[in-house]
Amino acid sequence: MSEEKISDNAAIDGALRLDGDPQNVRQYYDEWARSYDRDVGAADYSAPGIAARLLQQQLSDTDCRILDAGCGTGLVGVELRALGYGPIDGFDLSPEMAEKSIATGAYRSVAGDIDMMFAPRDYPGSNYDALLSIGVFTLGHVPPQALVVLLDLLRAGGILLVSTRSHYYDRSDFQQQVDQLLGVGAMSQSQVVWDAPYNHDGQAHYWVFRKSD
Repeated sequence: MSEEKISDNAAIDGALRLDGDPQNVRQYYDEWARSYDRDVGAADYSAPGIAARLLQQQLSDTDCRILDAGCGTGLVGVELRALGYGPIDGFDLSPEMAEKSIATGAYRSVAGDIDMMFAPRDYPGSNYDALLSIGVFTLGHVPPQALVVLLDLLRAGGILLVSTRSHYYDRSDFQQQVDQLLGVGAMSQSQVVWDAPYNHDGQAHYWVFRKSD
């Protein structure tokens, strides 16, 4: 990755320079967990609230089963609970981040040390009505192919809602992965919000898909 600075916050900028290796990502977030909420709050991180409201537009049943994939410290879960949604489960690669999300009280259950690329192994027979993955499809974290994995955790007709940082979208084959999944009929696209707020360092795109029956 280039030496171009993306964020004025050293921790956020460092996260965007990770190499995607799960061990390195886990270690970074374990160390960052204590100050994460403060750092992203200072950066005007608005993605969790935007994602929760987008789900509200698509899914009126607040008693549905929701999985927060890459839940971090639980910011998405807090926003969903404020809208009346539950039960909410979550998982994260970082055990320390997962502990923070448990402390919010927004989740029914949270698991740490879960590699997203192998999540169906840890969640066999999952049948969630909705799955959100916010702040995960970003530089140095997971490849676009993780979309296939996340679809496996949904029931037929379930909603998949993800964010992509704009620079991640521009530098990855995320669009090609979306086009492939749409082309084979694995999912349909319900909504895309382009160049929407994310934090004061940049924008993101928000994608809403529905798993095919």
